[in-house]
Amino acid sequence: MLKLTFCMHRLPHLTREQFQNYWENKHPLSAPSNAVEVLGIRKYIQVFPLSEADNSSVKKVRNGSNEFDGVAEIWIDDLETFTTKWKTGEGKEAFESFLEDEKNFVDWERSICFLAEEKVVLGGQ
Repeated sequence: MLKLTFCMHRLPHLTREQFQNYWENKHPLSAPSNAVEVLGIRKYIQVFPLSEADNSSVKKVRNGSNEFDGVAEIWIDDLETFTTKWKTGEGKEAFESFLEDEKNFVDWERSICFLAEEKVVLGGQ
């Protein structure tokens, strides 16, 4: 199982609440209804950080920089699924719809994304 992970910063003119509201409520509607199927998505998770005040103690302990406004995790079976479904045909069209819509709320110059394998170290299943 692979995860496509997006660590996102909002566009400068948006508040965190505006960013999260758009991402949660409008962005999923930006692609065709069969996007999950044509992209081979097993699971899609949106991670919304608590307020900056609530995260300040974690940030201080690690001398961290500003946190992301949200993290998306998209689970897909394998690299072949990503290569074939996300880069060709209907899957490519669906993915491009998402990319186009992200221009409305994600600052990609300050954000990152990557493909990764998850390794459970403690607990979990």
